[in-house]
Amino acid sequence: MGEIRYFLTQEDLNTVAALAGREAVAAYKEEYLREERKRANEKVSITRKKLASYRRVKASIEDTGEFTEDEKMEYRWKFLEDLMGSIQNIVTRTESAVVSLEKKKRRDKFEIQSIDKALELYKAEAERSTSAEFKRRYRELIGKYINEPEMSVAEIAEKECVTEKTVYKDLGIACGIVAAYLLGM
Repeated sequence: MGEIRYFLTQEDLNTVAALAGREAVAAYKEEYLREERKRANEKVSITRKKLASYRRVKASIEDTGEFTEDEKMEYRWKFLEDLMGSIQNIVTRTESAVVSLEKKKRRDKFEIQSIDKALELYKAEAERSTSAEFKRRYRELIGKYINEPEMSVAEIAEKECVTEKTVYKDLGIACGIVAAYLLGM
């Protein structure tokens, strides 16, 4: 048997190229949208974690406060007095420990202030909204993550007269809104 040959006109080649181009663009758009959804979900997940630890971190900041300069100096000298071995190593380790602790406190304080600002913006948006559902989502988020004592999903559902499934869905949407304020688009 001989080879089968196909002859394509320029118009056929243009049609094939156009179809291939459309398919490539559609595949690119689909991949781009998938990546955008993934990034948005990651931001919501990060926001949930930050909100879940909000009470604990805020309490630790309030309990410890900032070191005064005298406290910092006393802390450094206490290490030196206890460990009179190699002075240079002790000073370096002590300085490192103090600096590390101070950085953690500043970072935690910044995180709390950032969350507070994001919640303040969300509250303002909820108050301006005419949607009862939007306002309910804000109340649910505050009840679950901010107010003392923490409310369970069942308690929130009962208070707001919705199902637990709705509360979980609402919390996800509310965390998405806070994520936009907290982490950007």
